[in-house]
Amino acid sequence: MSVNVSQQQSNRIIYLALLGVLAVGLWLRLRFIHTVRLYPDEFVTLLAVEMIGQKGLPLLPSGLFYEHGLLFSYLGSLAAWLGPARVLLRYVSLVCGMLTLALTFYVGRRWFSPAVALIATTGLVVAPTAIQWSGRARMYALLQLLALLTLWLAYKGVVSPKTRWRWAAFLAYLGANLTQFLAVALAPSLVVATLLIWLLRQPKFNHALLRLRSAFLDRRREIWLEIIALIGILAVAFLLKRFGQPRGVEALEPGNTLAGLAQVFIIYSDFSLDLPGGWQAIAPFYLTVPALIFLPFAIIAMPGGFKALRFCQIERPINGKISQQSGGLPTLYLSLILLTTTLVMILFVSPDRRDDKYLFMLLPVLLLLGGQGMAVVGYQATRIMGYVFRSPPHASCSPSLSSLLSPISPLLVSGLILIASRSAVHSLLSNLGDDYEGAFAYVQAHWQPGDTLLTGTPPAAAFYVGRNDFYCVQRRGGYDYRFLVVNGRPVDRWLGSPAICLEEMLYQTLTGGPVVRPEETLHNILARNRVWLVLERWGLQREYYDLPFQQQLLAQTDYASETQGIFILRSRPDPRPISLEPTDSVEAVFGDRVRLIGYTVEPEHPAPGQPVRLTFYWQTLAPMSHNYSVFVHLRQLEGGNVAQADHRPLGNLYPTTIWPVGEIIRETSDLFLPPDLLPGDYELWAGLYRLETGERLPVQNDASGENAFKLGRLTVRD
Repeated sequence: MSVNVSQQQSNRIIYLALLGVLAVGLWLRLRFIHTVRLYPDEFVTLLAVEMIGQKGLPLLPSGLFYEHGLLFSYLGSLAAWLGPARVLLRYVSLVCGMLTLALTFYVGRRWFSPAVALIATTGLVVAPTAIQWSGRARMYALLQLLALLTLWLAYKGVVSPKTRWRWAAFLAYLGANLTQFLAVALAPSLVVATLLIWLLRQPKFNHALLRLRSAFLDRRREIWLEIIALIGILAVAFLLKRFGQPRGVEALEPGNTLAGLAQVFIIYSDFSLDLPGGWQAIAPFYLTVPALIFLPFAIIAMPGGFKALRFCQIERPINGKISQQSGGLPTLYLSLILLTTTLVMILFVSPDRRDDKYLFMLLPVLLLLGGQGMAVVGYQATRIMGYVFRSPPHASCSPSLSSLLSPISPLLVSGLILIASRSAVHSLLSNLGDDYEGAFAYVQAHWQPGDTLLTGTPPAAAFYVGRNDFYCVQRRGGYDYRFLVVNGRPVDRWLGSPAICLEEMLYQTLTGGPVVRPEETLHNILARNRVWLVLERWGLQREYYDLPFQQQLLAQTDYASETQGIFILRSRPDPRPISLEPTDSVEAVFGDRVRLIGYTVEPEHPAPGQPVRLTFYWQTLAPMSHNYSVFVHLRQLEGGNVAQADHRPLGNLYPTTIWPVGEIIRETSDLFLPPDLLPGDYELWAGLYRLETGERLPVQNDASGENAFKLGRLTVRD
């Protein structure tokens, strides 16, 4: 009796701790919602919700059927009736995230113990990915909820003779596939895990295959219906994905359904034995806190399922309920789900979809296994302590997990998890994200009649400005899906903005038409329009453009402003492209860091008072730890400066600290000649220095004595 009372008191403490943990989870998610800015994909969801409100379907202005997150988009459209969609869509994710916390605890308590449930829930509360996706206007929190619900219902449907649980699992799994296409990766795991658990629950495992045959004959109609249901769910998922035109493929025509399904399979599957590469893509799911804390214990727990099945009696339904003493079958079930899905992601999913965020739906599974592993460690510690003090505990192969965790207080473990995750959570909440709102507010404040807008994120432009005139992403590799072909022209897949900067090969692949050089298209657009360019820092500096194209863009625009993570540029009144090759070749090495390989002067023979544009061609030899400035001196032949220009090459848009080694950097300097400058020959000198200290980079074989390099002569005409 006293043991029961003690257990009840322990459970009360755990439930009180659960309320505190859930309060922390709610506070963290609310803080994320109200402090972290919208990120690009959220604008797409907002656009889809707006289109549902207008048309009843997520048909975007480009004509694309946006199936990605379909169920979440419809839930968001319902929430949008209550107020601003920008906030309320995030609250839909919040509700899904909090329900997942509650379901994680419920499943952990039913399958293992309240202590294991508390530890797993605590891990999910402070997991940065769980906080993030519970606060974003995206579908991943809903996907995680439906995936966990599917697993719980499927397991209950296997161990219970009532078929209604299995059909409820099918319904939840359908919802998961309507939420995120890669929920199809769960199908092999569900089939393998549920079938094996059913076999192992037979009274005589040696005759399980015979019983399987007998069961199939006795219930073949029911089994065939369930097989058809699973195939139907997967067919719906593939068909919806095909309607969404993955990777910009043409719209699905009537009568080509089977070909369309095969096309999706080819796009999203790619069998590969590159295990290191596949693991590297999904490793962040396992190797970030708090998952990294749970992973070793999850590995410890996995053999426990097999060991319990080998040496102990398997749980049997008692009055329709499942014994919760050993947790052997749930451990085995979750282990099979996690391992099989991980292998599917590594071996069968196409490389561009091997992403740790697609395993996010199984984070509760990892945490529950880790909590069970901590229980196993606690039990072994108890046994060791008992033998040390010559009072070994009663040997039992199925001890209560509440007693297993007695030496490792679940409250202490939960507290340690909270402390260990504090840095990762702080980092997440401190990164406020790119300031699209401030960037587009600047553009609106300076907008004039006839202006046009060019961005790399059309949905964000549509949300804040209501328009986007040109789309500008030129580099291939992960961005092919962003384009559609409408009336023989490539456009962005969301608004249908003309894609003016498409790489030549990709343009020809998409349209089959003649090659159009993107540099020429860009120049024509900038020359004919007053264009505002709103580009993400990461996109402009690393992702969107090859360096020659990026340098052409920067040479024909002026820096206007910058908000957090967003550059705002404006086309020049008279944009002039730069030559990819220098007209004058030189060889000058500065500080063993960078080499000047040539320059171009325009015009070659300027007049007094005329601006001169110099294009420098640098090649980085080693990474540079400082942002250097360039000085240009125009000197008389006998010495003495008559004109000077100092500038930071490409300014803050592409500073020297991020110049890639070996690449050619083309950048310009404007040198203004004095109006009273006498005609004749002058010398051009150049060099690099640190603006903060004035210290110049030394020039190899310097003949000037001042760490400057003579470029050549410049003739000033009358």
